[in-house]
Amino acid sequence: MIQQINLYQPMFRKQKKVFSAMTMLQICVFFLFVFGGIYGYEIYSIGPFKEQLNKADSDLQQLTAQMENLKKQQPAKAKSTLLKKEIARISNELEQRKHIEQILKTHAFGNDKGFSSYMEAFARQHVEGSWLTKIFIKQGGTSVGLEGKALSSEYVPIYLQQLSKEQVLAGVSFNTMEIRRSEKEEKANQILFNVSTN
Repeated sequence: MIQQINLYQPMFRKQKKVFSAMTMLQICVFFLFVFGGIYGYEIYSIGPFKEQLNKADSDLQQLTAQMENLKKQQPAKAKSTLLKKEIARISNELEQRKHIEQILKTHAFGNDKGFSSYMEAFARQHVEGSWLTKIFIKQGGTSVGLEGKALSSEYVPIYLQQLSKEQVLAGVSFNTMEIRRSEKEEKANQILFNVSTN
């Protein structure tokens, strides 16, 4: 008796597993670490603003308490004009502080980390034979300008290329560049340069 077996049937073919359970678990763990790292960085970066916000809250509470004390000390019938002016001044200051608190909460400023990181970046990427004479940082860090001098015009693009490695200047592109030789006779070997994002 002869029995034929068709090895091309689907049950005899080797089935490909696209993702095994172990692979899926590794991918899930990887994404948990990535998102956890991003979340941790965000928490770390808003730390200084929480302190400012807490200080603004405590100042606000003090001003509110001051205003309440002034209202309690005020006589029921005879209202002093000086007291009215003081209440108006404190109320105005309270409104201003509330406004500042709202602005801090919304992060409406372009740069909320300060400008010291820019100065560190400019200092770290120093190129021998060139130096900066002026630095302009405007509009919350969205507008940056540099003026300086160099012994050779070749140093300027090298310096700008090194600055592009700095994280604080990531996404900043210098749109205008001016390089000229110094007009002063005693400094004729110096190159003057001016670059800016505008």
